[in-house]
Amino acid sequence: MWRRVPCALWAALGALALAALAWSALGRGDAAAQTVRKHAQADAGQILQAAGFPWARLEIDDEVGRIVGDAPSLAQRAAAFTAAGTLLMPMMGSPGVFARLEDRQTSSLPGLPELPAAGDAPPVPSRPGEAGAEATKAGNAASAASAVTAASAATAAAADCQRAMARLLQAQQMRFKLASAELAPGSAPLLKRLSEQALRCPQAGIVVQGHTDAQGDAGANLALSRRRADAVVAALVKDGVPAARLKAEGLGESRLLDATDTPAAHERNRRIEFHLAPSTR
Repeated sequence: MWRRVPCALWAALGALALAALAWSALGRGDAAAQTVRKHAQADAGQILQAAGFPWARLEIDDEVGRIVGDAPSLAQRAAAFTAAGTLLMPMMGSPGVFARLEDRQTSSLPGLPELPAAGDAPPVPSRPGEAGAEATKAGNAASAASAVTAASAATAAAADCQRAMARLLQAQQMRFKLASAELAPGSAPLLKRLSEQALRCPQAGIVVQGHTDAQGDAGANLALSRRRADAVVAALVKDGVPAARLKAEGLGESRLLDATDTPAAHERNRRIEFHLAPSTR
């Protein structure tokens, strides 16, 4: 259902093209170097977005490239900087671009400590006889490593979103009208927060699971749980989450959290769960 974006192609071709552009700008002054840096920043943003980090971008100041942006978690911040070090390596050391990479991202989720500043990536040799060979070697390395980098980053992103959505649903459960798949009006703010969180994880597939209590007919409960999952998926799509990322699943009373026959147990068992996995697009 989900296929991973071929970010290796972005890195190997786009970054190496920038290296060639940088060489062509040699000796033409600050204006030409500034043009090269603008192209590098724009292309780096596209490369990072294709790798699954839409919040991250490159800013170049003198010979320093800085990865900036508001990462949704510390794990994704670290993954974005690791990916940038691999995917943008062909740009480093090219004349007029930058010589080293720094992490200047922030992490905005409340309660998270700041990630210590990462050490600078080692400078890439920039002598005319070495830079072209280093760029070619780095491009080949980026092609080989980017699949692993993107997969691990996507896994970290999905795990972060899974935890964030679980916290939202622990604080407030999704409500429906009695014996119905119609969402209760009080669930609208929760759905909005869940949609916003889903949009912060653009490469994660989401399975929306509906669960019921064990009261009544098991077949009717199974059908109701599926209709409720469908209703949540429809609400998420209405809020802008792509339908291709979503799947509804009804499990009825097959996975009870509390098997006791009490009102509190029935309340716990009637629930919606979100399960995320890295996209394979």
